[in-house]
Amino acid sequence: MINDQSRKLAALRVFLRIYGVLTLLIFGLLFVGFMVQTPLLAEHGGALNWTIWNDVRFGHDHAHVPPMLLLIYVVWGVFLLRAAGNPQAYSSFLDFTMWANLAHGVLMAAQAVTDLDRYWSKFLTDIPFVLILAAGIYLWRPRTPERAANTAAVSRQ
Repeated sequence: MINDQSRKLAALRVFLRIYGVLTLLIFGLLFVGFMVQTPLLAEHGGALNWTIWNDVRFGHDHAHVPPMLLLIYVVWGVFLLRAAGNPQAYSSFLDFTMWANLAHGVLMAAQAVTDLDRYWSKFLTDIPFVLILAAGIYLWRPRTPERAANTAAVSRQ
C-alpha cells in the first residue's frame, strides 16, 4: 500500500509539472498575444481569436474578460507547479482544481453540444484540457488520513 501511494504521488508530481508548464505556456503566450494585439488574435479573422473570448462585450464596449481570465490561468499554472513539489500541502488547492475543472469541462461540453457548428473544436482543445487535469488529480492524488477514514466509513456501511 505504501509503495502504491508513493508511485501515485510520483506520478501526480510529474503530471502537475507537465500541466503547470503547459498552462503557463498556453495562457502566458495568449496573454502576451492579446496585449500586443497580434493579428492571430484579431477580432475578425484572427486564426486564434476563438481562444480568448474576444466576443464578450458589455453593451457596445469590450469587456475586460480575456486578459483577466488568461491571467487567472497563468496564476493557476504557477500553483500547479508549486503543488507538484509537495502535493499533500496543496490538497485543498488540488481538490478545488479537480472539482472546478470537472464542472467547467462538463458545462463546456453541454454548451458546445448546443452549438456544434460554432464550438465543435472545443471537443479537441478546451474540454479535454480541463477534464484530463481533473481526471489526473483524481487518479493520482494521495490518500490523506481524512480521505482514508472517509473511504473506510463508507465501505463499512
